[in-house]
Order: sequence, then structure tokens, then C-alpha cells
Amino acid sequence: MKKLLLALTLTLAATSLSAAQVVEAIVLRVGDRIITSTQYAKRLRDAYTEIETTAAPDQVAAKKAEFRKNLVDELISELLIKDRADRIGVNVTEAEIREATARLKEQYGITTDQQFEESLQKSGLTRAEMESRLRDTLISNKVFARELRNREELNDRELRERYDREKEHYRLPERAHLREIVIIRPDNPAAAEKAGQKADDVAKQARSGGDFAKLAQTFSDSGSKDKGGDLGDVARGELLPDLDKAVFNSAAGTVIGPLPTKSGWHIIKVESRLPSEVPAFESLKEKIRKDASDDAFQRDYKAYIDRLRKDAFIQIDEKNIPNV
Repeated sequence: MKKLLLALTLTLAATSLSAAQVVEAIVLRVGDRIITSTQYAKRLRDAYTEIETTAAPDQVAAKKAEFRKNLVDELISELLIKDRADRIGVNVTEAEIREATARLKEQYGITTDQQFEESLQKSGLTRAEMESRLRDTLISNKVFARELRNREELNDRELRERYDREKEHYRLPERAHLREIVIIRPDNPAAAEKAGQKADDVAKQARSGGDFAKLAQTFSDSGSKDKGGDLGDVARGELLPDLDKAVFNSAAGTVIGPLPTKSGWHIIKVESRLPSEVPAFESLKEKIRKDASDDAFQRDYKAYIDRLRKDAFIQIDEKNIPNV
């Protein structure tokens, strides 16, 4: 059975309040469970903060709009699942919460309670809030395990058919394996001039046959210096436009730069060029299996929520939805 990832616990909604506890405007009611305007606003702010932290700048506005558009439906689904859990007698013990917390710590390499508390603080959560959200996730997993049908995994023939049908979906873009040396531009004009000269000198050494990895370890200001400037494979379009154009117009072995940017100078070595290609079936088989399982779960989940909605009392008060 496909289960929700434990790592998603920090994105779930805050625990809903009973009607007797409400002292403010109600945005949403599902049965005897509600979401208040404060809870809705907190969910939205938390999501906006996450989007601002993780999304590309040109995608932030669209992702925020998409999240806001879907939020009411997501909250309804979460309350429906909680209500269903109550009806079929699903609950979570304190021991299960402790076990899940231990798995969460292990997943993120957290070894002490102090590290855990610091991680929660950075996420804007108290331990009680984290445990409440973790409880919601475990309850959801139990409900799905009981109520959504198990699916047999696809065999190799079925996986091959999906690969042949959807292989363009798995196509890799054109890539280049790169190393970099970055020289930071100081604010002081005189120091910046010296830094520019340093970038020129290092680039000349690299073009004259100097060991690029050792030059990076010695002169680079980038965090990649400890790996000899190794950036791994970079796809076309991932770099700044000027860097991207220079890299993908250069042959393997070429040393590019120094290319000036607002932050400094970049010296790039193109270790190898990799064409756009579809990986072989065997290398994709487990990913295809997972994708098929994910797709089946999403179809079953949507149908399940639709069934719950038909039998539920749901009330949305749009005038109480806060503008955040």
C-alpha cells in the first residue's frame, strides 16, 4: 500500500478545533470539525514561507497562487480523513508517535534532542505542534491502509510497456560535467580590481595545463572548492544565461572565463558533454515502478475523497477566508 511520506508531516494542517472551542470566525466546517480563520492564515503563511525558500524567484507568485487555490479542498480532505478515522476506530498511540519521531530524526541525521529542537525552531514549530501533525500523518496512513485497496506491482512486461509508451517523459536534457573556480568580487573598488586580475591569472594557469581541481582547491571562493570545484552534471538551462551559453557552446576539455557576474568571476572547465537521451529501460525500471504505484495511489485517493465528500456535511464561509 502506498503510504504518505513521513517527511511530509511538517506540511500538514494544524489540528482542528471542536465547535465549543471556537471564539473566532469559521472558514470551513466538515461535520463537527472546523478550520478557523487563524488556522487558515497560519497554513497559508507557512506554505508561502516554504515556497519563498525553495522555489525559483520567477515561480514564486504562480506557486503561491496555486497553493491558495487548492487550500480549501486540501483542508476538506484532511478533515474528512480525520472524521473517517473516528468512525472506524483508528487511533495512534504515544509509543507510535515516539517511534515515528525517532525515524524522522534518523532520516534527517539528527542525533541529539538539542539538534531536534533547533530544527523545529527553524521550521517555526513547537514540539507539540510537530507531534500533532505527525499524529495526523500516522492516522491518515492507517486509514489508507485499511480503506484503499492494495495493488499488485507491475511485472517486467507491464513496466516495459509503460517505458515504451512514456519514454519521452524520462528523456534527460543535454548536460555537461563541470568544474568551477569562483573569485568573489569585493565591495572595495581597489580590492575588486585585484580580484579581477587574480581571476585572469588563475584562468591562464588552467588553460596552460594546470590541474584544474588543485587550482580550485587553492584559489576558489566557492563551496565546491573542497571537491576540486566539481559541480557534477549540469543540465542546459540550469546556469545563469551567460554561463549556460558559454558552456553549451564549448567542447569537452575547454576552460571558459573568467566570466564576470554581479558576485564575481567564474572560471569553468567543461569536463565532458552529454547529449539529450532516454536512459535504458533497466536503469529506469524501479523509477517506472514507483511512478506507476504513485499514479495508482493518487487515482484511488481522489476517488476515495470524492466518496467521503458525497456523504459529508461541508460548509465553506468564503467571507471569513483571510487575505494573507
